[in-house]
Amino acid sequence: MTEAASSIRIAPEVLATIVNLTTMSVPGIVAMADVPRGGLLSRRPQPDATRGVQVAVRDMGVHADVYVVVAQGVNMVTVGNEVQRRVTQAVHEMLGMVVRTVNVYIQGVE
Repeated sequence: MTEAASSIRIAPEVLATIVNLTTMSVPGIVAMADVPRGGLLSRRPQPDATRGVQVAVRDMGVHADVYVVVAQGVNMVTVGNEVQRRVTQAVHEMLGMVVRTVNVYIQGVE
């Protein structure tokens, strides 16, 4: 009996949605911010499920840029570190993918 060659492909939108939902679950995150495009905000808004996230898969791993708005009075470094930790864990647990970078950009305070 021979095995057929098979593959599983994850759409970039699915990966971005996982990153978005995980980020929003971190205490101190108020909202996802718009992703800057070429120095200007995108004229075409992202869907809510992927808003504030850019992801790429290269070098055998995931690279994520996350744009957030944090709550007033929180320790921004602590919140950013927690976003990095949780996103790395969620992507690895749900998809089995290695996360190389999670860059957190704090775009505002509310």
